[in-house]
Amino acid sequence: MTVYAKQLLPHLATVQALTPRQDTSPPESSLSLWKLPDKKLTCFYAPFEHVNTKAKLILVGITPGRTQMNRSINSLNQALSNGEDLEQALKSVKQTASLSGTMRPRLVEMLNRLGYADKLGIACCSSLWAENNDLVHFCSVLKYPIFVNGKDYCGQPNLFNVPNLQALLFDQFVKDMQSINPNASIVPLGGMVADVLTQLTLAGHITHGLPRFEDQVVSPPHPSGANAESIALILMDDYPSLCEYQDMMYARYLSKRGWLKKFNGQPQGETQYKKARAARWYAMSRVRQAYKI
Repeated sequence: MTVYAKQLLPHLATVQALTPRQDTSPPESSLSLWKLPDKKLTCFYAPFEHVNTKAKLILVGITPGRTQMNRSINSLNQALSNGEDLEQALKSVKQTASLSGTMRPRLVEMLNRLGYADKLGIACCSSLWAENNDLVHFCSVLKYPIFVNGKDYCGQPNLFNVPNLQALLFDQFVKDMQSINPNASIVPLGGMVADVLTQLTLAGHITHGLPRFEDQVVSPPHPSGANAESIALILMDDYPSLCEYQDMMYARYLSKRGWLKKFNGQPQGETQYKKARAARWYAMSRVRQAYKI
């Protein structure tokens, strides 16, 4: 039995006693690992133990969210009820629950656009969750689900400022990474992940290749719905000039009139709105240049 399967054992009976979970089911209190009431942080166990040491590609998120947590529990119980041993069941969990839900189609489209299907010699990156699962390792800098005031953790408070989060980073993620094929390429999903991986690389804790432009680590956007604008910029066939993009987006913003319910019924100022669009345009321009698209 691998060390990864052994990590599951203390929680196995509790997980198996649970009834099927909905994507929106709250965290199960019996799987609580720790709580920090002063920071409104909670950590729960979820069976994301499997590590694909032979992976050629490593996709790194922040932490499993509520959907992924609940699907991992369901997947483990289903796999065990189907007669799979612990090792195979944990592999099934990663394949089924990792980056699952509405974000996965966006991620697949983005990975294809960035050229990973061609780099891996596959037809489409959707197969990374199917017949080509052996090529990829799915993980998060914080292996177990972290919640802030009951909501998915998105980077605040800074994990390096919280000993419990820092311990989770080094005791789980770093150790896992050190066991994975050193020639594998990493895709950090989002700026927060890129910042963490940059610090770990500079300190010599990980040595895998990171996407860079002008000697700085760049990251595709995290595939959550909140990053729809950035994802659209990655997927564009013809990247507009900054001015074209700002004008196009501001005109669209005014026409949709969603601001009627915000800003006291007044649209956001053009200068302020366009400044935010410029920040995204520059960030995604760097990603596109790093990937030569």
